[in-house]
Amino acid sequence: MAVEGVRGHGGVRGRVRRSVVLEDVEESVTVEVVEGGDAFVAAVHGDVDVDNFRRVREVLFTCLNRGAPALVVDLDDVGFFGSMGIAVLVEARQRADVLDVGFAVVAGRRAVARPIRVADMEELLGLHRTLDEALAAVRGGGSDGFSWWSS
Repeated sequence: MAVEGVRGHGGVRGRVRRSVVLEDVEESVTVEVVEGGDAFVAAVHGDVDVDNFRRVREVLFTCLNRGAPALVVDLDDVGFFGSMGIAVLVEARQRADVLDVGFAVVAGRRAVARPIRVADMEELLGLHRTLDEALAAVRGGGSDGFSWWSS
């Protein structure tokens, strides 16, 4: 695993503490995490499938377990998003609910949004078309008031 650079992210309000790019050369997925004052944004790049979903899960759970005030998973740069990707998001959402952490997903591309909608998971996952919409949702007290435990 390579850890690279420190970068800022204009979409996250508050002081950005750091951004870390985590990737495995053998895998076709990269996750960049930007830690802001009121939310962590985990931007996933590449394909999320049966071969690498564990990597994405590891990064999301690390964010949640490190005390993220809210977590936004940005899937705008994902080319393929399979059922294992949906399962990872559901697990992460469930963990966020346990920790009382706001959670939202950005899926502006059809390749990602369609499987989530077909699985009827858009409300549960707090699906949004843009990063700004997702950040506004988690800043407003969670992911549209939908709770895993109340469903």
